[in-house]
Amino acid sequence: MILSKKIFLFSSIALAIVLILWGIYNLSFRQIPEQLATLKSQDLSLSTTTRDAAVIEPLTDEAVLSPALSPDGQSIRYYSKTNGKAYVIDIASKDKWVISEKELIGLSDVIWSPDRSKVITEFSTATGRSKFFLYDYAQNKGTQLKDGLDTVIWQNNEKIFYKYFNAQTQERTLDFANPDGSNWQKITDLAVKALRIAPVPRTGLVSFWNQPDAFTETLMQSAPVLGGEKRDVSKGKYGADYLWSQDGNSLLISSVDTKGGSKLQLGVANSLGGEYRNLGIPTFISKCAWSKNNKTVYYALPGAIPAGTTLPNDYLAGGFRTNDTFWKIDIATGEKSRLVDLEKITDAYDAADLFLDPDEGLLFFTNRIDGKLYKITL
Repeated sequence: MILSKKIFLFSSIALAIVLILWGIYNLSFRQIPEQLATLKSQDLSLSTTTRDAAVIEPLTDEAVLSPALSPDGQSIRYYSKTNGKAYVIDIASKDKWVISEKELIGLSDVIWSPDRSKVITEFSTATGRSKFFLYDYAQNKGTQLKDGLDTVIWQNNEKIFYKYFNAQTQERTLDFANPDGSNWQKITDLAVKALRIAPVPRTGLVSFWNQPDAFTETLMQSAPVLGGEKRDVSKGKYGADYLWSQDGNSLLISSVDTKGGSKLQLGVANSLGGEYRNLGIPTFISKCAWSKNNKTVYYALPGAIPAGTTLPNDYLAGGFRTNDTFWKIDIATGEKSRLVDLEKITDAYDAADLFLDPDEGLLFFTNRIDGKLYKITL
C-alpha cells in the first residue's frame, strides 16, 4: 500500500507539473497572435490616420499671383490679385504680413528670383506690349527694364533669360543678361513670336519652345548659354508643353494625340527627347510637379472638360474650368496613387502651378476658380 501510495503521489505531482507547464505555454504563446492582431490594428489605424490627413485646405483668403516658397520652406511669398501688394504667409500658423505696401495697378505676372530676394514684375499696357520692372528687396530699389522684352525667367539669382523683339529690325532673339538688363548677350535668333523658356537644370543649356497650340507642331530646342549651336530636343507633337525634372535628366511632356485634337496625353522622355513613354495620364504640364527624387510626379487630373473643346487652346484661353482630383505616379513602374480620397474633395479645384515643400509633406497649388492658394497635407 505504501508503494502504491508513493506511485500515486508521484504521478499526481508529475501530472500537476505538466498541467502547469501546459497552462504557462498556452497562456504565453496564445497571446502572441492577439498581440500581433493588436499591432496590426494599430498599424491600420495609423495608416488610416495618415490617409485621413491628406486633405485640401486654403492657405490664403484672397486670390494670389505667383506664390513662391521661401528657401527654408517655412513661408510663401505672393502678390495679391486684389490690390497688388506683396505678402509673406507662414505655412504653419497662416499668419501673414506685408512686405510691400505699394499697390501695383495692371500687374499681370511676377517672376521671383530663386532666393526670393528679387522679383521681376510684368505690367500690361494699352498698347498690348508688356513692361517689366526689377525690384530688389534687399536694396529697396526698383529698375525698369528696356522695352521689347517678354517671357522673362531667372537662370539663377544673378542672371535672367528673356525674349527680345527689335521693333526696328523686326528681329526676335533669346538673350541673357543681368537682372536689370545690363551686360546682355544674344544666345540665338528666334523664328516664333510666342515663346516659353526654361533652363535645363544642372547644365549650361537653356531650352525654349513655341507657345502650345493644338494646330501647330511644337518644337523644343536648346542652346548653350555661353555660345554654340542650338539643337532640337523634342518635336513632332501638337500643343506640347514641357517640364524638366530637377536633375535635368528627364523631360515631362503634355500634348494632344493629333493635330487639332482634344485628347490629352502626358509622357516622359530622356534629356535628349528620346525614349518617349506615354504615361496614360490626360493632364496639362501646369498641373504637374516633379519630386526631388526625379522618379515621382505629383499631378492634378482634370475632370469636367466640355465635349468638343480644343486642347490646350480653349483651356489656356480660360474657356472653361476643370474639376480636378489629385494623384502621384512612379514614372519607372507606372504605378499611380491617389493623394486625396474622393469623399474629402468637397469643393471644385482647377489646380495650377503645383509645387512641393522641401520635405515633400505638403503640395501647394493655385485654384484657378477662386484664385486662392491651397495646400494638401500628404
